[in-house]
Amino acid sequence: MSGPTNGGREAAYQALRESEELHRATLSNISDAVFITDDDDGFTFICPNVDVIFGYAPDEVRAMGRISRLLGEGLFDHAELAARGELRNIECEVASKSGARRSLLIHLKAVAIQGGTVLYSCRDVTDRKQAEEELRLARLQLAHASRLALVGELMASIAHEVNQPLAAIVSNAGAGLRLSADVTGAHAAEVREILDDIRAQGRQAADVVQRLRLLAHKRPLALGPLDVNEVTGEIMKMVASDSSRRGVVLSAELASSLPLVDADRVCLQQVILNLVVNAMDAMDEVGAPERRLLVQTRRLDDAVEVAVRDSGEGISADRLPRIFEAFFTTKRDGVGLGLAIARSIVEAHRGRIWAEDHAGRGATFHVTLPVRTS
Repeated sequence: MSGPTNGGREAAYQALRESEELHRATLSNISDAVFITDDDDGFTFICPNVDVIFGYAPDEVRAMGRISRLLGEGLFDHAELAARGELRNIECEVASKSGARRSLLIHLKAVAIQGGTVLYSCRDVTDRKQAEEELRLARLQLAHASRLALVGELMASIAHEVNQPLAAIVSNAGAGLRLSADVTGAHAAEVREILDDIRAQGRQAADVVQRLRLLAHKRPLALGPLDVNEVTGEIMKMVASDSSRRGVVLSAELASSLPLVDADRVCLQQVILNLVVNAMDAMDEVGAPERRLLVQTRRLDDAVEVAVRDSGEGISADRLPRIFEAFFTTKRDGVGLGLAIARSIVEAHRGRIWAEDHAGRGATFHVTLPVRTS
């Protein structure tokens, strides 16, 4: 049998050259850094784009000799890799040439390529890690703000409830003192002293209650220009994992080019988060395939609206007028302050909040905020 002709060999060589060129172009343009090492961790291959993550040129990396100089010692167990053939999602922190810390996610694969036995694929996840940390801190900030708001509402409510009996105590003690002026006998002075002490202590308690009420109501808002779509998007990211765990299909329809509003970012986040979480709670008794939550934004004449719609069982007619009242709740373990706090926040922004029932096919909560005028 005759061998390939010169033309056939040339075509094969050309195909090989093109294949190698394709591989080089691919490796130099992907964001991952790829290495191959031998059994002694010495480099047998270094991708041309290694500088994207590490800041070193390929020749500088090769001069290091061993990959442990780049990624550190003890990254993985060679015996485990040999047994499993592949190790995924190994997290590693390295220092780039400039000294900046980079977070990597490394995928290892056992290979046999021209003396190389381990293939490393390194992905830079620094930005993702930073975003996750910022999200975690934002959640903590929201939780803290919610607790502060809850304490403020509790203080105001308790102060209101306690103030009335205190006023009655002080009034009755005063009346008793006036009547005791005409009373004589061995214990008359003692009775007057007791009544005077009751009145003094009652006034002191009333003063404490009044200071608590002022403290609860004098929490200034940090108003500033805000993009409602941006804040809504932040909340959607925050609840994504929770909605997935609950089997809720989360979607958003955000109107483009919305005007800015004057609002406190954390307070507005708290309102939208409360409405979204309440909407998911409302669908707990609904079959998983039917759990759908839609968040919409739109421009009104002189306001911006956020609407949160669920596919739960809706709000009964007798409960609808009361859902924003403090301590009114339809949840088994609810406190009944979430919507009351949301209403107080929205009204402090000169906005409006209300609910709409869809005849047993879910409910929609609406929030409107006036457009920024300056």
